[in-house]
Amino acid sequence: MVLAAVAQMKSTGVIADNLAQAVTIIRSAARAGAKAIFLPEATDFIAPTASVAALTRSPDNASFVQGIQSAAKEASVWVSVGIHEPPSKQQDEADTVHNKGRLRCYNTQLLIDQHGEILDRYRKLHLFDVDIKGGLKILESDSTLKGSQLLKPRQTPLGTLGLLTCYDLRFPEPSLSLRRQGAQLLTYPSAFTVRTGAAHWETLLRARAVETQSYVLAAAQVGAHDGTKRVSWGHAMIVDPWGSIIAQCPDIQPYKPTFCLADIDLESLENTRNEMPLWEQRRGDIFPQI
Repeated sequence: MVLAAVAQMKSTGVIADNLAQAVTIIRSAARAGAKAIFLPEATDFIAPTASVAALTRSPDNASFVQGIQSAAKEASVWVSVGIHEPPSKQQDEADTVHNKGRLRCYNTQLLIDQHGEILDRYRKLHLFDVDIKGGLKILESDSTLKGSQLLKPRQTPLGTLGLLTCYDLRFPEPSLSLRRQGAQLLTYPSAFTVRTGAAHWETLLRARAVETQSYVLAAAQVGAHDGTKRVSWGHAMIVDPWGSIIAQCPDIQPYKPTFCLADIDLESLENTRNEMPLWEQRRGDIFPQI
């Protein structure tokens, strides 16, 4: 068994402060024995839409990534972290024309190994564009570009890991595809709103774990983010392949950077899959393969 840590924190519009929070979590979780640490979506910053383009392209944002790499190497741990990633100059220019002069970025999850090397850059596929009666209206696509590729699962000290982000959680197809490609664990670094989180967060995480018979690692933003109207739900957790919550960060105010720990037991995972062989029982003759 290998110990994993899932983080909960409240990012602000100050990148240096968010880096300090993240590094503290990495060091503390490593001291607690974690071999891989999962940080939330948008760990680098959460700011008003009008500020996203400038912050994404600032030197501070490049320094943030370097700081996380250094912390991973120093602690000799793997780290997953959500950031805002600028597109290439050519993409930027083309999108600016298409998007009426507004600059956008990618919502990216980096997977960094114990040597501080970036192994994967997963760009969020599904963007949170919603207008729910009662006041919740968010258009992530105003500031964010869609990703275009589901990455092949990556072998890690915990097992074979598939990368997904936040709103991807509402769509079963990506997780089923990753399971078909060998994933034993799925990540969902997130910043769920309070309204959607209270209604659906736990239900969706447990559903993805049960239907893929995989561990689900869900780091989360929590609390009110300075300078914005956003309030994040929190409740970062780890769910096992049976759908049981085996670790969860506390919902205690005032919110402080924290993490929860759980052992990843691949023998238990294989027992679950063997005892209820969902994959062998799937009706590929009727339903198209995902």
